[in-house]
Amino acid sequence: MRKGDKLEKDFSIFIHEINHPVLISSSLLRSYNAGQVDVAGLYKIKDEWVISLYELKSSSCPNFKQWQRLKRAQDYLSRVLEIGVKLEVKFCQKDDP
Repeated sequence: MRKGDKLEKDFSIFIHEINHPVLISSSLLRSYNAGQVDVAGLYKIKDEWVISLYELKSSSCPNFKQWQRLKRAQDYLSRVLEIGVKLEVKFCQKDDP
């Protein structure tokens, strides 16, 4: 398993233990020129549902174009689902070889 895939798998397990898992079609997001997300979780704050979108990075920050696509995904999901959508970039350390 590639290190990036392992990071995503481990983070997904962690997030989905504390939030409800959300599966978002990458082809749907691409059809709107929006960025696909690595992990998504649904949770409730007071009486309102919120989706957190997580982009996982092992080294560099998202470049400007990737950041714009991720923001389009956040905006699209918020409008369609009519709930709050939070976007986070998580920097995870790769294990040493």
